[in-house]
Amino acid sequence: MRYIEWFAHRIYPRRLRNQMILMAILMVIVPTLSIGYIVETEGRAAVLSEKEQKLSAVVHLLDDALGERFSHYSTLSRDERIRKLNAELAPITERITRAFPGIGAGYYNKALDAIITYSPSALYQNNVGVTIADDHPGREVMRTNAPVVFSGRQVRGDILNSMIPITRRGEVIGYIWANELTEDIRRQAWKMDIRIIAVLAAGLLCSLLLIVLFSRRLSANIDIITDGLPTLAQKTPAQLPDLPGELGQISRSVNALAQTLQETKTLNDLIIENAADGVIAVDRQGDVTTMNPAAEAITGYTLDELVGQPYATLFADTHFSSPILDTLAHGTEHLAQEVSFPGRDRTIELSVTTSRIHNASGELIGALVIFSDLTARKETQRRLAQTERLATLGELMAGVAHEVRNPLTAIRGYVQIIRQQTTLPAHQEYLSVVLNEIDSINKVIQQLLDFSRPRQSQWQQVQLNALIGEALILVQTSGVQARIDFNTELDADLPTIVADRELLKQVLLNILINAVQAIGARGSIRIRTWRETATHLAIAIEDNGGGIDIALQKKIFDPFFTTKASGTGLGLALSQRIINAHQGDIRVTSTPGCGATFTLILPINPQETSSE
Repeated sequence: MRYIEWFAHRIYPRRLRNQMILMAILMVIVPTLSIGYIVETEGRAAVLSEKEQKLSAVVHLLDDALGERFSHYSTLSRDERIRKLNAELAPITERITRAFPGIGAGYYNKALDAIITYSPSALYQNNVGVTIADDHPGREVMRTNAPVVFSGRQVRGDILNSMIPITRRGEVIGYIWANELTEDIRRQAWKMDIRIIAVLAAGLLCSLLLIVLFSRRLSANIDIITDGLPTLAQKTPAQLPDLPGELGQISRSVNALAQTLQETKTLNDLIIENAADGVIAVDRQGDVTTMNPAAEAITGYTLDELVGQPYATLFADTHFSSPILDTLAHGTEHLAQEVSFPGRDRTIELSVTTSRIHNASGELIGALVIFSDLTARKETQRRLAQTERLATLGELMAGVAHEVRNPLTAIRGYVQIIRQQTTLPAHQEYLSVVLNEIDSINKVIQQLLDFSRPRQSQWQQVQLNALIGEALILVQTSGVQARIDFNTELDADLPTIVADRELLKQVLLNILINAVQAIGARGSIRIRTWRETATHLAIAIEDNGGGIDIALQKKIFDPFFTTKASGTGLGLALSQRIINAHQGDIRVTSTPGCGATFTLILPINPQETSSE
């Protein structure tokens, strides 16, 4: 039973038109074949009945024509009597069988126990005088005095044989038969079957043609509806055409329903698409189903890239634990959770809220995450905290510098006096070392004072490309040009900016000197300028040195943090303070072993930027 159900399911057509054709064909074929079977069966029965009636008529004609002739020649011997009776009766059977082509007929004499005649004599004359077998149906006819119709093999062959007893004066004196070959009957029945089959086939063919024509017309209208259904889901749907009859009612109802759904969907889409927060939804398998423009802008991924893809593949190479996948798997909903999301090009600080999605039946169909970008806010907070920390540190360093500088000046004066008064070479050497160390201390103190109280900015129009050229000359003349290649890609269309020329040159020199020191034996430094936005320009200084460890990248702008044996750790801290004073930004990207890139973002006019 299961196999039959499986087979029926496999062969059952999927398209409505094919289903209609199949059902119509079955509705036509089953009754037609049933009628054909009944007609064929009844036809065969009618043929047999007609044959039996014809044979019955023949035997009764022979019985009427026989009269009392079996009583003739009673004094003759058996053989002579058979011969005489045959000569008298053969013309009768011959005449009657001639009137019924294909019929064989004759007389059997019970007393003589022999066939008297068998016509047509041309075929069966040699059977005259033959005695029938003991099990021959003719003996049953003579014994029971009842007619018998027998179908089977007898003297003539496979025949339909009608036999009646010859009764005279209440005594059975023999029997009469009339038969026809079964093959002739079968041939006649087969001709009738062929005519029936031809009529049925013609009827079926006409029915099938009509079914195909009507189904094609109906399916054409159905195809119009089914082909138009996908367009209803588009942003600008095309309505289904108005069709005749019930299909027209269906198309109008579908158009009305699609319009209602489209309006509802449009409102929902507008809310999601115009939301400032990012929205990502996944199905029960964790595959991305939707993503709004805000999510694309925040993460760096596009809807075309992610839709239909497993959301977990974004974090396959990281240790990020996705809140939305946790909600989908365990049902734990997260509210305003701060996470570090691995975006396409950078790590993003996000505030995420997750929840499960259920359909109208309450079944779980996926999960949803709504998130906002905290990266800029976190960076602003970090810079504010750093600025406050640097301001406090600057005040402290200013006080320390004053307290150290005054005694240090007195010490240097006394050392110079002693140096003038002594003539011993060893003393002169020691005092020179002391003076050099005092000068080094003074240099550090001056940097502390510069860091704590930057000089008053002298704003002027500055051409960045020219300023970079001046800084490169100073760096190249220090004897590094032989081992380092300096490559510049400067945008010649850059406008001038309002800046403190000397302070910016100091920043460029600090970064260029650090790049030179990061390169070992040989290397290259690449300097690029371009217009970042309508209001900001950018400078990138890239070296192919040893790079900066990821753990150290957040510390390099802290005062007194240095990885150099002779460094003070104030160069980058002072550079960042100068860039901040210009309302700009300084960024660093580095991969250990692959060099580092420092990018300066400077406004064209800091006063306009600060007023925005």
